[in-house]
Amino acid sequence: MSDLRKSLGLGGVGVLAIVCCAGLPLIVAAGLSAAVLAWAGGVAVGVIALGVAVALLVLRARRRSRAVPFTARGRSST
Repeated sequence: MSDLRKSLGLGGVGVLAIVCCAGLPLIVAAGLSAAVLAWAGGVAVGVIALGVAVALLVLRARRRSRAVPFTARGRSST
């Protein structure tokens, strides 16, 4: 093997190590931020869905209470 090939091989290993050490934390950070973004998005969708469900239940209860005629309790006149 020639000296040029050896120096390029060792240089390539050195560059690979530098790229991995610099790039790996960036990739991990991007992955974590994507995971946090997905988690936060899921929580937001859940909160919106819960709010819509509660609003629908409240509206349904109000409609039902208006449909039932109100009868006053107390002494009857008869």
